[in-house]
Amino acid sequence: MRRIGRYTVLGLLGRGGMSRILRVRDEDSGRLRALKILNPHPLLLKTAGEGAVRRLFAQEAEVMRSVRHPHVARVVDQGKEAGRPYLVMEYFCHSLADRIGETATLEDPSRPLPATECFRLVRQILSGLDACHRAGIIHRDMKPANVLLTQWGDAKIIDFGLSRIPGRPIALRPQVIVGTPYYAPPEQEKDAEAAGKTADLYAVGVLFYRILTGRLPDDPSFSHLPHPFHTGPWQAFYQKACHPDPSRRYPNAQAMVRDLDQLQRGFARELDAVCRLWHDAAPRSISGSALRRNPVKVRARNARQVFQLDPLWCPEREAVSDLDPHDLTVRDRATGRVWQRAGSPEPLSWDSHRQYIAHLNDWAWAGRTDWRLPTVDELCSLLQRPRYPDTYCLEPVFDRRCRFLWSADRCSFRSAWYVDSDLGYVWHQDVSCPFHVRAVAGGDV
Repeated sequence: MRRIGRYTVLGLLGRGGMSRILRVRDEDSGRLRALKILNPHPLLLKTAGEGAVRRLFAQEAEVMRSVRHPHVARVVDQGKEAGRPYLVMEYFCHSLADRIGETATLEDPSRPLPATECFRLVRQILSGLDACHRAGIIHRDMKPANVLLTQWGDAKIIDFGLSRIPGRPIALRPQVIVGTPYYAPPEQEKDAEAAGKTADLYAVGVLFYRILTGRLPDDPSFSHLPHPFHTGPWQAFYQKACHPDPSRRYPNAQAMVRDLDQLQRGFARELDAVCRLWHDAAPRSISGSALRRNPVKVRARNARQVFQLDPLWCPEREAVSDLDPHDLTVRDRATGRVWQRAGSPEPLSWDSHRQYIAHLNDWAWAGRTDWRLPTVDELCSLLQRPRYPDTYCLEPVFDRRCRFLWSADRCSFRSAWYVDSDLGYVWHQDVSCPFHVRAVAGGDV
């Protein structure tokens, strides 16, 4: 395997205009890390110049070292490889863009998150930005792809490569665009140097709307539809956060948080009122009696067809279930499966599931010795479509702390399929990532 310093390269995480990001293992500690190495796109070199690109890369490491905050990703090391600088950061398996299913085509709808999760994440992002702003740093590219999520679902801001820092101006040629369409405010699109604190807050306003509704604020196909997030208090919040005039936006992150808190209190009262009247009347259409239990290997390009998923990677139809909860298990009378009510006590790598399942069977856990890792099809039989913007009016029978669940199905040599039991979607991830295991027993042989 290729080595960069003391780091063994395990695979490619992504590419940007300025660098490649690699998943690596620190051979000194055994920990997984993300290594970002300078590898600029030829177009960026042409438009910005090599000197500016190298200074921007060095600036990112400086910013991330100078801001020590629980919601800003931390740089743990840096160095050079064959003359190219690199920096090593904390590694997390998810970004907020992955979680909502946002693609490079930003106009496409994405998966909305439960409102309570949106409030929590945006409050954490604003807290991290506030620390940056107090240090005089303007991020200038806040978007879901630049927010990583820890295994506990907490936000970590990344990618300060295009940030503005005090006393370190970097002259970019006019052709260089700083920021991302829809998320960047009007003044930043015209002149990147005009972006101040309110530019970042504008982007957070767009991000909040995106993760809450699955759309962009100006989406004409959505804005005219009745929706609980289009009422007066919500509209007032968006209009102030995303006002075209920077002077009419929130002046700082603390002011935005204060209104966010007030908005959440109103939402909690509304949700409580709706849940008191809630009746589950959604249609269900799939019989689960013949679910596939044998693992398969499915490439990403074929997965939506094989697993019968919609464009947001959620099951096209909802399964019939008849759940009978007990102390440790839940029996689904519709499919003949018996499930762990919780799952593994802590998240595990995909390879570690074998040892965990073997332990259950050796101990005859819950009186059974036929526990196994479920397939994607079996996990999807437990998913239900959201009924209301917060999704969860009633306490579910399964332990919600086990959110990301490994399946027995592989995607490639290095990745396997998992299911997000909160948002009800299927996706693939490197087998080294820590997700929970919820074992299943019974079913067709």
